[in-house]
Amino acid sequence: MRMRYCPECGGALVPRTVAGQPRNHQFCPACGEPRCESPMVVVTCFVASGKRLLWIRRALAPKAGLWAIPGGYLEGGETLAEGAARELREETGVVIPPQRLQLYMTGTLTFINQIYVGFRATVDSDFTLPGVESLDCAFFSRDECPWQEVAYPEVNNAVEQAYRDLDAGRFSVWHAEMTGKHYSLVPVDTR
Repeated sequence: MRMRYCPECGGALVPRTVAGQPRNHQFCPACGEPRCESPMVVVTCFVASGKRLLWIRRALAPKAGLWAIPGGYLEGGETLAEGAARELREETGVVIPPQRLQLYMTGTLTFINQIYVGFRATVDSDFTLPGVESLDCAFFSRDECPWQEVAYPEVNNAVEQAYRDLDAGRFSVWHAEMTGKHYSLVPVDTR
């Protein structure tokens, strides 16, 4: 759904055209400025303990009661790693300094207007402490994972790739593109 009114002055927005070409954002004639509905940035952490990944059982809608990789929306003033570390701490009680997080996955999810940035890290302890946004948290191997209770099965390919990388002991940085009709996950580099 497109914005109809300017968030600054409240004036009606019009379709934006640049050099005779229609753009995918609006324009405010009163302010003389383009107005974009920017995608939300989602940050996550794939945290491993041995061959198991950390999951949370969501306490909040949407998908309350279902399992997901820890993550959430980036907040203003945060770096990507700071946001991922904050979400991890809030949801699981696991504290990992942002500088210890390694870039792992990036992606665009056009059908829900999101940009996705995932990090990875390892821990020596299985200690978790569910926060107010989580009903539970636990480390699961691929075989233990409650696949029938996953909150976002549309991104299971990314999670399965994380398990494959854990098994191999070798990690690439991955890039995903997901539209309403297409999904791809390709390595950006190999390390």
